[in-house]
Amino acid sequence: MSRFIRVFPVEISEIDNIYDIISLAFSQEGLDKTMEYLFSAAADEIFSNIVNYGFEGSREDDHEKIVEVSIQIEDSVISMTFKDNGKPFDPLSSKSPDISLGLHERPIGGLGIYMVKNSFDEACYSFENGFNVFTIKKWKK
Repeated sequence: MSRFIRVFPVEISEIDNIYDIISLAFSQEGLDKTMEYLFSAAADEIFSNIVNYGFEGSREDDHEKIVEVSIQIEDSVISMTFKDNGKPFDPLSSKSPDISLGLHERPIGGLGIYMVKNSFDEACYSFENGFNVFTIKKWKK
């Protein structure tokens, strides 16, 4: 089992550094680029939501705003966890968008997390000790 962990400030400019840790983990483990791109797309969605909504209403000096990203690679599964100290929010509780509606008929929001939920074999959320913990898993084939 390999594990890669890094803590990032909650700033959208950090997304490139998150891509870098994903790339490092996948290349060190000899995993294919298709799986790496899938995890990078999910990271973009999850991290963007944390940055844009996770700390709404909090003041700049309330507390240090951080996101810990960990990637765990085992024989049969790859998992990625985002742990942040923003306000509690379960992204899995969001109502799925009505994808039968046309693009201009759908309300804004929800499509990204819908794609994440449907692209991975497992997604789970918990709120532990003041932290949102969101994990996605993909079984190796």
